Amino acid sequence: MTKKIFFLLKIFFLFLLSMNIVLADLQKNLINKLTATQTLTFDFKQKIADKEEIGNCFVKYPLRMKCNYKNSKGKIIISNGKTVAIIKKKYKKIYLYPIKSTPLSFILKKEKIIDLIRKGNPSELDSNLIGFIFADKKTNKVKMLFDKNSLELKGWETNDAYSNKVNFEINNLIINNQIVDDFFKIPQEKDL
Repeated sequence: MTKKIFFLLKIFFLFLLSMNIVLADLQKNLINKLTATQTLTFDFKQKIADKEEIGNCFVKYPLRMKCNYKNSKGKIIISNGKTVAIIKKKYKKIYLYPIKSTPLSFILKKEKIIDLIRKGNPSELDSNLIGFIFADKKTNKVKMLFDKNSLELKGWETNDAYSNKVNFEINNLIINNQIVDDFFKIPQEKDL
């Protein structure tokens, strides 16, 4: 009986060791992929509570993003690296927020994502996705999701300012397209 238990423990520890090696390779490859990424262009589907929106986004690391929503309000979100602007063209209104007060301060800073991957273990690992959770001092949580096979960013999950769950799904991802910095300029309300 003790030989069986010893044998089973030995198999269990070998399994754990092999899983750690596979996980370390996965993390290394994911970090290499992110390190080589300068820009992202993609379509998205965003779900907040029961409301779903679609559009396209352009990201340039660090901290710059522009997302055009396909809706009747003409909604655009722009981050110029310091400020996040939510633009509603239909109403000719721009709402400004410091990027540090939003989850985008983590999502758009690949060095923070790389550090999270380097220091942590995945919170989710299945046949399709790898997930890593980032939590800051203000209890903001962001789960970054990557495709397990291609290692490309697939989206993120977080909560908005009203504690609604936000799911952001990335499709048709293109990496390292040329994007000029002026593309992320926040307009004035008078120019809407």
